[in-house]
Amino acid sequence: MRLVVLAVLAALLPATAQAAPCKLTPKQVVTQFMHEFYIEKKVRSAFERWVDPSYIQHNPYAKTGRDAAIGFLEGFVNANPGQKTDIRRIIADGNLVSVHSHGWDEAGDAAAKRGFAVVDIFRVQGCKVMEHWDVLQPVPETSANTNTMF
Repeated sequence: MRLVVLAVLAALLPATAQAAPCKLTPKQVVTQFMHEFYIEKKVRSAFERWVDPSYIQHNPYAKTGRDAAIGFLEGFVNANPGQKTDIRRIIADGNLVSVHSHGWDEAGDAAAKRGFAVVDIFRVQGCKVMEHWDVLQPVPETSANTNTMF
C-alpha cells in the first residue's frame, strides 16, 4: 500500500510543481521587462525574471542565451553610467512585441548625446521573453524634416 501511495504522489508532483499559467499579456511582460532592465538598470533580475534561459538572440554582435545576455549587458551598464533610455511606444501583435525607444549617453560626445533610435522586437511565450531582434539608427545632427525620429 505504501508503494502505491508513493507512486501516486510521484505521478502528481510534476503537475503540482508546474508554474501557474501566465496572467499577463505579452505586452505587459515586455513592458515590465523593459522598465526593470532599461529604466531601473537591474539587468540580472530583469533577465532572470522575464527571459527564458534558452533565449534566442538575433543581434549578430551578441551571443545567444540568457546567461550570455546578462554577462554582456551587466558589463555594458556598469561601464556606461550615463546611458539613458526613453521608451516611446510599445506595440503588440499577438506574441510579438515591439518597443520603440531613444537611447543616449549623457556623458558622451555630441553624437552619443543625440543617441540612437532603437526598435526591439520580442517573441513572448507565457510570461517569458523567448526571442529578440533589434535595429538601431543614429540620431543625426540635422534632419531633412522636422518630424523627429520619435
